[in-house]
Amino acid sequence: MSAEAVAGQPAGPVRFGIRARLLLAFVAVAALSVVACGLGWLSYDRLGGTLDEFAENHLPALGLAARLAEEGGSIIATAPILANAQTEQELGAIRDALGRRLAALRALAAEGERGVPGLRPLVDALGHNLTDLDATVRHRLALARRNQEGIERLRWLHADFLDEIEPLVTDARFNIQSALDLVEAGTRSAEAVRVLRAESRRSEAVLQIGANGNLAVGLIARAATLATTEALDDNAGFLEETADRLQRDLATLADWADGVSLAQLVSRLLELARGEGSVPELRRAELAAADQGQGLLAENRTLVARLNGLIAQQVQSVETTSRAAAARSAQAIAEGRSALLASALVSLLVAVLVAWLYVNRSIISRLTRLGSAAHEIAAGNLKADIPLGGNDELSQMAAALLVFRDTAIAVEEANAQAIIDNAQAGLATTDADGVIEFVNPLAAALIAAPEGGADGRLADRLDPAGARRVEDFFREARAAPDEAAPSLSILTAGRRPNGRPVPVQVGIRPFRRRQQQRFIVTLTDMTERVEAQQLLERTVAERTADLRTTNARLERSIAEHQRAERDLRDTQAELVQAGKLAALGQLAAGVGHELNQPLSAIRSYAHNGRKLIALGRVAEAEGNLGKIADLTARMANITNHLKRFARRPDTRLGAVELAPVAQGALSLFGDRLREEAVELVVELPEDGEPLRVRAEEVRLEQVLVNLLSNALDAVAGAPQRRVAIAAEAADDTVRIMVRDSGPGIPDAVAGQVFDPFFTTKPVGAGLGLGLSISYNIVRDFGGALSVAESGPGGTAFLLTLTRA
Repeated sequence: MSAEAVAGQPAGPVRFGIRARLLLAFVAVAALSVVACGLGWLSYDRLGGTLDEFAENHLPALGLAARLAEEGGSIIATAPILANAQTEQELGAIRDALGRRLAALRALAAEGERGVPGLRPLVDALGHNLTDLDATVRHRLALARRNQEGIERLRWLHADFLDEIEPLVTDARFNIQSALDLVEAGTRSAEAVRVLRAESRRSEAVLQIGANGNLAVGLIARAATLATTEALDDNAGFLEETADRLQRDLATLADWADGVSLAQLVSRLLELARGEGSVPELRRAELAAADQGQGLLAENRTLVARLNGLIAQQVQSVETTSRAAAARSAQAIAEGRSALLASALVSLLVAVLVAWLYVNRSIISRLTRLGSAAHEIAAGNLKADIPLGGNDELSQMAAALLVFRDTAIAVEEANAQAIIDNAQAGLATTDADGVIEFVNPLAAALIAAPEGGADGRLADRLDPAGARRVEDFFREARAAPDEAAPSLSILTAGRRPNGRPVPVQVGIRPFRRRQQQRFIVTLTDMTERVEAQQLLERTVAERTADLRTTNARLERSIAEHQRAERDLRDTQAELVQAGKLAALGQLAAGVGHELNQPLSAIRSYAHNGRKLIALGRVAEAEGNLGKIADLTARMANITNHLKRFARRPDTRLGAVELAPVAQGALSLFGDRLREEAVELVVELPEDGEPLRVRAEEVRLEQVLVNLLSNALDAVAGAPQRRVAIAAEAADDTVRIMVRDSGPGIPDAVAGQVFDPFFTTKPVGAGLGLGLSISYNIVRDFGGALSVAESGPGGTAFLLTLTRA
């Protein structure tokens, strides 16, 4: 049936439609549900009466029994902890907890006195038992505390005993050795023999007392930790024997005045070993208190067991009554279950009849067919069959869906063609196989169909290379899943309507229409872009040739600049070497004086040596030869230092220790400093690790030589001649200051002191290269050389280097 035929039918209201029929069926099912609810209410009312009786009479009794059992269990669990308490704080905490438990138990006993006869006397007996147990534990703890105090006294007494016994042993040994010396010397007097015998007897007694005293201390300390009275008895026997030996040994020293303090210490030691209040007796009383506590603990378990028996009787009585109530409840539940089952079966039968005879056959099956048609239309199948017929709401929905389908077909086709025709770019659409469905005029001008050909495939309207790329793309797109559909963009050649080829940029991207995959093709005329690219390539080729010519000239210029830089570096090195040699020339006179002194001394020692050898005084001659060797080593050090300073420096930088370099530079000016009476102040760090800088040793020494030489020249005519060199470390740098007391640098030339060949000295006194060379050397080190200050009080040069 067409949409026009359906639209022409009258759309009057449905008198007895789906709504009225379903309402009647639901009313019938609801009436049966009300009947079932009434039956269930009657059954639950009977069950509720039984449960109320159980809640009012039996549950409180069960709750009381459970609480009594809980409190009794807590007491029987806490009582052993009370019996084994080790401190007063622990005892107090456990006693408080047991007091709270006992109070709760007494409250429960008062509450259940009527239901559980004999409960209160049993709880009172349990309270008396816990009170006795608490007293016993407190007595045991007091005994343990006294025992601990005795052990502390024993520890201090043992220390005093050792301090007393050792000097006595030492004195006895000394007296014995003295008597033995007299006897060995041949002085066999009766007095020496008497002293030897007396001291031997005393020494033996002191040693015995020391051994027995240490044994007694060990036995007393062991008695404080024994766990049984049998072990205490055995230990007491050993301790008694040891005490007897101590008393016998003390009797030997009764007439010795030095043994009085020892006797007192042994007496105090025996007080801790014997009699009432001794450590063994205190431990025996402590074990007896512990045994008494265990007896009370056993009595506590018996009382709690009797309490549990009363609770079990109460629970058994409640259980018997509860079983009778449960039987009545089960009967009520069975009767209610039967009634509910019968009503449920009737309701189910009515519901099945309604669902099968009307809902399934008249509604669900028609809705299923109508839903399938709607699903096909939504998936893009606008020619799906729509089930019609009947005179209810579903038939009206089918007619409306038919009108919607026909309208959607017309609108979709009109919109798609309008969009493609009016686009300002070449557009076409294809199906999944690459067959063209729509083409707008701009696209038709770029990919015209071949003459006499009716094939609508996109690949047939492109050049062979582009056709292969397009065919491969559609083959991959058909194999790929929908969510991973590929896209394509290529530059190829199309065909104008007159048959001439035209460069075309072809872009293909997927889209979905009617839930089916389609492809939109974008076509762009690339004629102007290709021509512009060809022009650009020609221009780039011309510019590349010009750049190659310019690059060749630059390479030649760079090579010439590098040669000039190497020549400049060689010249600078020559100037540095010349400056060092000039400095050596200035120092030559002083070095000659330094060498003349040891040479004169060597000559004198050699002359004296010959005289001494001629006189046969060879030992004195050897002394002169040693002095000659020392002076020769001194001269060798001076010449070696001069050779090292004069050699060409290394270009590599490393960690250089500052102090040896500074001392080496100062050593070159030793004679000049003395002759010109110049005060030298050196402030170099001496504590901690050596101060190291990043430099090269020979060049750093040359910088210091130049600065010291300038400082000596500056103070030559000054009233106070003073030169100072100091160094300090600051974070990652080292600051070296060379200061003089000269007249300072004039302000007019202060900015030129580091220029090459600039000098304020008279003609012939200098080349003006020292500071310039030093400035460049320090800069090569990564440091800085500057004038820190200058004035009438002198000049200070600051050398800053990186700390290594």
